[in-house]
Amino acid sequence: MDAPPQEDVDYSEVYAMDRIAYNDRNLNYCRTFVAIVSGMASGILGMTGVLGFLAFFVTTFILSAGLYLAVGGDAKPYFRDANGIWTEGISQAGMSYILFWTLFYDIVHIY
Repeated sequence: MDAPPQEDVDYSEVYAMDRIAYNDRNLNYCRTFVAIVSGMASGILGMTGVLGFLAFFVTTFILSAGLYLAVGGDAKPYFRDANGIWTEGISQAGMSYILFWTLFYDIVHIY
């Protein structure tokens, strides 16, 4: 049995799932770290209401845009789908943001 010629094999959909999981995990760590830092900054600056949530979305967008530019605009080889760069771990980061936002707001402005 002969192996198929190289031009007949399509490697465009072959992914190393352990590497993709590693990238997802690191993106979650980065997004959570940025959420904690921006939550602390928002709390210290005294942001309340919609302005505080806007700060979270702006910092999350900046992180995602920087990562999108770092991968050259093609996220598919590094993540399961192209939207993973923009949506992966947003809910976890949002909870961390709210925790640190309210904690630092209370520490600085209430006590």
